[in-house]
Amino acid sequence: MKLRLKTDYALRVLLYLAHRENSAGERRPIRVEAIADAYAVSKDHLVKVVQELARAGWVTSRAGRGGGLLLAAEPGTIGVADVISHFEERHGVLECIEQPRVCVLEPGCGLRRLLMQAEDAFYNTLAGVTVADLLGGRRGGVHNLTLSA
Repeated sequence: MKLRLKTDYALRVLLYLAHRENSAGERRPIRVEAIADAYAVSKDHLVKVVQELARAGWVTSRAGRGGGLLLAAEPGTIGVADVISHFEERHGVLECIEQPRVCVLEPGCGLRRLLMQAEDAFYNTLAGVTVADLLGGRRGGVHNLTLSA
């Protein structure tokens, strides 16, 4: 299973904002450009992801001078599985997961059942893990970033 780029970027934005608030000890809006620069990713693509994060209620966005992004919730309440499920639109790894009639092997396809179990195992592994949990370690990961003010 490969996650979409927008899912990757969504998790990166949330980690960046949570790390920034945690390390700075303050809540100041962060500009999208700063996040794009830190991760060396496309600002234009990141803006679309941020808009979706705002619609989902995980970030707030302020326009204009002094504007930027803030987490809309505590990092400990933002579930990694929820974010991935939202951005991946969890419809199964094959079309037949949601629509069994599209497959000539149904009813009774063992592959369909197996893939459903695999997807459940993926999300169950992530269940209970929050953005705050991912900030726990002090070596590597988001701690490798140099975060500018």
